[in-house]
Amino acid sequence: MKNDFRKQVIESRKNKDTKFISLNSQIITENLLSMDCIKHANTIMLYLDFNNEVKTDQLINKLISLRKTVASPVTIKNERKLIPFEIINLKEGIKIGAYGIREPNQEISNEINIENIDVLIVPAVAYDKNCYRLGYGGGYYDRFIGRLRDDAITIGIAFDLQIFDSIPKEEHDAQLNYIITETNTYIGKK
Repeated sequence: MKNDFRKQVIESRKNKDTKFISLNSQIITENLLSMDCIKHANTIMLYLDFNNEVKTDQLINKLISLRKTVASPVTIKNERKLIPFEIINLKEGIKIGAYGIREPNQEISNEINIENIDVLIVPAVAYDKNCYRLGYGGGYYDRFIGRLRDDAITIGIAFDLQIFDSIPKEEHDAQLNYIITETNTYIGKK
């Protein structure tokens, strides 16, 4: 059931044109930048977008210009683990990693201590209105979220078409603090 649902949502997102993705990603970026938790954070970890996810390059550049420490995950496939590495800039500091996803180049980036992460911005295939996420099936982010400080803020970003009243979920699936879309903010765990 989870896999069929996942495929449907990925397909509907893939069918969106570049203009839709760019415009709505920009709106979501502006919504994020207006949040107090983003304004007050020192270290923010977020994903590098892939396959019509909400675009993050503009957000990353803005956060770097605001003198935030910005990190993105390096995926260690054989350990099914994410390791945060700092993004200095998107031009020279990025390489293609596991699953064909962009990630910081470990040779020129510094690893970030997970204890230093104030805000984690995660991707997902879908979310429900209570801020539970349906990921891509590897459990990487669910495990990573479980290792964050208790006061770290977790935010999912998505297009409205990825939000549902309910999604298939299991006991180990993490609930986020917020989900931000182009038209809404959903509040989950306090």
